[in-house]
Amino acid sequence: MLAHDLVLTNALGQERWLGRAGAHGVARLVRLVDAATGEPLGVEVRDREGEARALLPWRFWFAGPQGSDGWAALAGALGVPVSDEKYQQLTDAQPWWQGHQLAGDARRMSPMEGKAARKQIGWYRSVVGANEPVVLPFFSALLLVGLFSDEVPGFLAGLLSALTIVLSLGPATAGALVGRISYDRTIEAA
Repeated sequence: MLAHDLVLTNALGQERWLGRAGAHGVARLVRLVDAATGEPLGVEVRDREGEARALLPWRFWFAGPQGSDGWAALAGALGVPVSDEKYQQLTDAQPWWQGHQLAGDARRMSPMEGKAARKQIGWYRSVVGANEPVVLPFFSALLLVGLFSDEVPGFLAGLLSALTIVLSLGPATAGALVGRISYDRTIEAA
């Protein structure tokens, strides 16, 4: 939390900045509780006009042993009114926020599987695309025939081509294997 902004960070490190002043500034926290059981479902961060600006799933943000401390700390730091509202969820909605106007926000503010997280934050996804590590080795493979050449320039071209393939596919393959082995473990196994 900053002096003039509330900064929410999700599991991927993406930040959501909400101003604390102005018409759309954070003015109230509303804890949504299940109308049937009274169990907390989530927290809406609302502005001065009563519009929900962010939706935080209770289970991932405020449940658990230190959850009540986190909730109290957020409410105290913001210094805004806090209230409870009954939320009537869809009968068979899984997760509960399905049908809420900020369902996408709640999905982004929840943990995700390792495979989905890697897909979102991979370096190659952001530059050219998921197939970038394959493009350079593919075109370098055309020069591999130079390894069987008796002439020095052809042999050097083939050797450099082989080196390019190893140096570009090696780190990409190692990164993918490490990601799948270490990052895809469940929380209990970690």
